[in-house]
Amino acid sequence: MYFLPREYKVNTKTEEVTDTPVGIMDVYQEFNDLSEKFRIMKFKSKKVEKSYAFEIPDVSTQCEYLEVRYSAEFPALPSGLKGATFSHIFGSNTSSLEHFLLSRKIKGPCWLDIKTPQLVSQPVSWCKVEAVALRSDLVTVFRDLSPPPITIMSISLKTIQNPKTHHNEIVSLAALVHYQFHVDKASPQPPYQTHFCVVSKPADCIFPYDFKDAVKKRNGKVEIAATERTLLGFFLAKMHKIDPDVLVGHDIFGFDLEVILQRINVCKVPHWSKIGRLRRANMPKLGGRGAFAEKSATCGRLVCDVEMSAKELIRCKSYHLTELATQVLKMERVTVPQENIKNLYSDSPHLLYLLELTWTDAKLILQIMCELNVLPLALQITNIAGNVMSRTLMGGRAERNEFLLLHAFHDKNYIVPDKPSFKKTQLETVEGEDDVDAGKGKRKKKAAYAGGLVLDPKVGFYDKFVLLLDFNSLYPSIIQEFNICFTTVQREAYNKGKKKNNEEEWSDEIPEIPDKDLEMGILPKEIRKLVERRKQVKQLMKQQDINPDLYLQYDIRQKALKLTANSMYGCLGFSFSRFYAKPLAALVTHKGREMNLEVIYGDTDSIMINTNSRSLEEVYKLGNKVKAEVNKLYKLLEIDIDGVFNYVIGQILSDQSRDVIVENIQKHLVEVGEKVAAGTIPLNQYEINKALTKDPQDYPDKKSLPHVHVALWINSQGGRRVKSGDTVSYIICKEQLQKQEGLSVDTQYYLAQQVHPVVSRICDPIEGIDGVLVATWLGLDPSHFRAHQQYQREEEADGMLGAPVQLTDEERYKDCERFTFTCPQCGTDNVYDSVFEGAGLKLEPSLLRCCHVSCGSQLTDYPVNISNKLLHDIRRHIKTYYSGWLVCEDQACHNRTRRLPIAFSRHGPICPACTRATLRPEYSEKALYNQLCFYRSTVFSIHHSLDRAKLLSRDSIDVYRRLKEVPDNALATSGYSEINLAKLFQAFSSLK
Repeated sequence: MYFLPREYKVNTKTEEVTDTPVGIMDVYQEFNDLSEKFRIMKFKSKKVEKSYAFEIPDVSTQCEYLEVRYSAEFPALPSGLKGATFSHIFGSNTSSLEHFLLSRKIKGPCWLDIKTPQLVSQPVSWCKVEAVALRSDLVTVFRDLSPPPITIMSISLKTIQNPKTHHNEIVSLAALVHYQFHVDKASPQPPYQTHFCVVSKPADCIFPYDFKDAVKKRNGKVEIAATERTLLGFFLAKMHKIDPDVLVGHDIFGFDLEVILQRINVCKVPHWSKIGRLRRANMPKLGGRGAFAEKSATCGRLVCDVEMSAKELIRCKSYHLTELATQVLKMERVTVPQENIKNLYSDSPHLLYLLELTWTDAKLILQIMCELNVLPLALQITNIAGNVMSRTLMGGRAERNEFLLLHAFHDKNYIVPDKPSFKKTQLETVEGEDDVDAGKGKRKKKAAYAGGLVLDPKVGFYDKFVLLLDFNSLYPSIIQEFNICFTTVQREAYNKGKKKNNEEEWSDEIPEIPDKDLEMGILPKEIRKLVERRKQVKQLMKQQDINPDLYLQYDIRQKALKLTANSMYGCLGFSFSRFYAKPLAALVTHKGREMNLEVIYGDTDSIMINTNSRSLEEVYKLGNKVKAEVNKLYKLLEIDIDGVFNYVIGQILSDQSRDVIVENIQKHLVEVGEKVAAGTIPLNQYEINKALTKDPQDYPDKKSLPHVHVALWINSQGGRRVKSGDTVSYIICKEQLQKQEGLSVDTQYYLAQQVHPVVSRICDPIEGIDGVLVATWLGLDPSHFRAHQQYQREEEADGMLGAPVQLTDEERYKDCERFTFTCPQCGTDNVYDSVFEGAGLKLEPSLLRCCHVSCGSQLTDYPVNISNKLLHDIRRHIKTYYSGWLVCEDQACHNRTRRLPIAFSRHGPICPACTRATLRPEYSEKALYNQLCFYRSTVFSIHHSLDRAKLLSRDSIDVYRRLKEVPDNALATSGYSEINLAKLFQAFSSLK
């Protein structure tokens, strides 16, 4: 521990500063008095000089401290303790392990040279050899020796739920073992040398009469256990005999180990601690969050969870074993529903099939681990970061960054930040989104600092090359380029200001960039080391005739270096991090936002530029030009050409004409609609995959979220539980969600909610295709989508200043109903959307003659009939508006009502059917006004075409004028287009 002396003594009761100066001996004397109070019977101390560069204000960058050391058997001092002669204690909550790793410069698994080890008389572990090092300085790192081969064991088990206790009981367990697994070479083939299986039976079942004979015939290594207790005893005996260094499983912390330990506890199996390497009598309390008990029980063995490792190394829609087997191994996994396992005890072939599935799962787990190179990669990452490999395998990315910086700052004689206490991190909630928590209604804090810049895309149909430019490792490059470090960036003003004022007022405050002549800080140095080492390793990989094992080793090393370097920035902006420095994180993202170009789309570290060129050569020239200009400005910020997008999404961006594209899309969508209606699409294509962001039981609105509903049902059935981070697959059916045969897929939901929105969005920039057409092609009712599309257009127009003025008549009246008049002579329906029809010499008034060629009667001879029909249509539209029908904004919710609900949000009344979206008028006042304007301006107004009015006779002009008066009279009674300014500003009349 390091005690920071005060300049002057402080009265601890009144907190008043006295005039008495403080020396190191004063601090020593005060701690000597405190040691009796905290029962620290023996300690050592000395005066040392240390540097400090972190976030606690009023701590000098370099000064003298009193260093105190005492045995870990004595209690730790409380964090935040202050005295009359010292203002801070650093290192009061530092663990013995951390102190040992830093002081002895141990960086990950390595050979250790232990001087004068002492054999123990009372063993505390299950290991064959046990020795004690008397002091930590007797342990030194022994370098340049390759790691030894290790023993690995992959396990898989099958369980059934006891109907009375609702506990999971183990019925079969399989394990694969390899005694000479090398972590610095390619994985052995096959990845196991031996295996064993053990099978038990549920309490209400019996083994098939010929099961033993069936096992002998198959020559299988199967142990038949009469009870579950016998099965667990056999497994622990095997664990002790094989003594694996690494246990491998899928969701092993979340399910396998928890179930094994629970059943050992319930069945009272002796020597439970053989599952690990420490001899222990009392089992840790099971069922806690974070799998603490399972991690504690396996002390001495590494535990590799392939689910956890896959989440860091690859991207999948789900990380279930079935999905991983498909994605990583390209193999199909066969599963048996838990409720069907008991039925497999009916005869020997079925029970052997269950054992085969258990064994196959253990094999798949081992193969996935080998294919992803989980162990070699974890070893390399741990050697780079300097933490412990067991934590790396658990996916502790923040801890890896922490240890990398701990080693770096410790080597430079800096005092490192203390670990934040759990209570403190709970109070300092993660600063992020500005939204309302659904469960408690409390508003979260606004973003602590501005993040990376994401530009709104310029929507359009780009049928020429689009160039994608990408910054190579943007944030690490910025940290190096501008020398951003704890030791270089001055943050005193920021920290003092934060203390005096509300923290939110300081969110825009950015510290100054360090001087260019300043020596490179520790953080950019560490990042540069990682980047340079990766470049060197990649050069070594390019050597001719390189040994495959060596190539693999280099490849794993460069991946480990890349993963570590790219996550370094995260420790600055992560509020639970030990090296959290908000001003530094803000400075890094601020410099990232400064580098902007005129682009059609851009996010934090990549941009898309419209080249307006169809020549690939020209596009690459432009890309290299931009790359050279940016790299000239910033030495360590390297922008690169990632790829060129040309004619994206098949047909839509093909080189064919627009008409052909539209026709092809129509054919395909009609085909899709017909296949869905006929039920010829495979069931797995209807699966929807959604990830859980928290445990299912923690969601406040469980009933309204299908994936949460499904997750809760799965958990109620027993077996492997679905938890936070898992992906749930489900299919929407017409009937209520329940377990029964013969459920039918809700095809309307999939077409309307899953297919239609995506296709409409992709086709939106293409003229000739809109949401209504897409709905018609898919076989959906287009009326609902027409109303929704009209509403969207109105919303967009309202959002644009002066948008209605900028729109052409064709765009403005696109959704209006056309005027239809039936010819009194032949009965043909004539549709009108303009005053004139035809073009050039063939241009003529639309009412001049009936559209039926053989009829040819002049419709201007029936002005009264047309006027009555027009008046009838106008009254129909007005009646539709005053009917007051409301529809839900969510296209999947077909709720339509005239009753105004009680619940309102700031966007409008909340739909009582789905409770997610808001209700809006089916026929809005704007739609009515546009319809009346369409009749007046487009169909019957000759004033819009004065140059063409010469084509009309005087009688025809009179007819058009009389017909125009009908919508004019209706618009005269409408108050939609008028604003009463006197009424609007009436409230201000009293203010004089």
